[in-house]
Amino acid sequence: MNRHLLIILSAASILLSGCGASRISFDVLAPAVQYIPPEINTVTLVNRSFPANREANMLEGLLTGEGLKQDTMSSDFVLRGLSESMNGSGRFNVKKAKETMPGSGIGNLLPEALDWETVESICHKYSTDALLALEAYDSDFIITGAAAGRKLIDMQAQGIVTVNCGLRMYHPSSRSIIDEFMYKHEMEWGTGGFSIVAAANAIINKKRAVESASLEAGNLYGRRLIPEWMYVSREYFRKGKGNPYLEEGARMMEVNDWDKAIAALEKAMESNKRKVRGRAAHNLAVIYEILGDLYKAKEWATIAWGRYKEKESREYGYILTRRIQEAENINYRMNR
Repeated sequence: MNRHLLIILSAASILLSGCGASRISFDVLAPAVQYIPPEINTVTLVNRSFPANREANMLEGLLTGEGLKQDTMSSDFVLRGLSESMNGSGRFNVKKAKETMPGSGIGNLLPEALDWETVESICHKYSTDALLALEAYDSDFIITGAAAGRKLIDMQAQGIVTVNCGLRMYHPSSRSIIDEFMYKHEMEWGTGGFSIVAAANAIINKKRAVESASLEAGNLYGRRLIPEWMYVSREYFRKGKGNPYLEEGARMMEVNDWDKAIAALEKAMESNKRKVRGRAAHNLAVIYEILGDLYKAKEWATIAWGRYKEKESREYGYILTRRIQEAENINYRMNR
């Protein structure tokens, strides 16, 4: 059995849909949105979102009513969420730089890229392979309303927090920018109190809301760089022309006894009925996908469709081909 399983076997579940085809569900590993070369394993995080023009930033704070240091402090929560996401993946070892650097100070505009001498100096200092910089950050909080309950004192205030972020990942070894990404994250926020005054005071103090949204924003970007588990379903056959081995194999699939299921289905392949052999081959393809052997799964799906004309296996073969390509991509990225 393949030791490097791409699915969680205990998560496999069965959805019965009658005496014919049923569905079995399990988790598979999907590739990350953004490709990161396998030689990048350690990353320095640096906050470069502070405004170079402090006078302009002070004016913005006065015009918007925001505290002058609010964005400066909240931007660190983006890096905290990013660090938690990346360190928790097992793919990266992340270090937070003590230094802070000036950037554009504008949430929807990236500054010019750092020079490579600076990037190399920081990576050398922290012994890392790459530098990931938060280079743009801005937050906003809009009050959308306040709802009253049965009594006037039962108040619930609502708002929307918006966080704009811009990040760059620098790879000093190749002197290339691996990723450059601007995005916006919105989060609904509600808070209540025992009086109108309490609810109003709670929503006016938006510090906690902005920090929570910033933490989520950092976590979301980290997930962009990491392969993720996805829940998928596959059709399999429980019966076919009264063949006992096909039925036994299906029952063994339903209790996750893969060895006995394979043994029974291989006996079903000895049937003199084409439909039984096609369904048995299809079920074997599903089992080997669950066990993480995508090449053998594809081989059985090809036999089911190409040799025995099992229609369900034709589309399934395309799915397996795509999964093989994704798995090879993941293996390369994770330097296995």
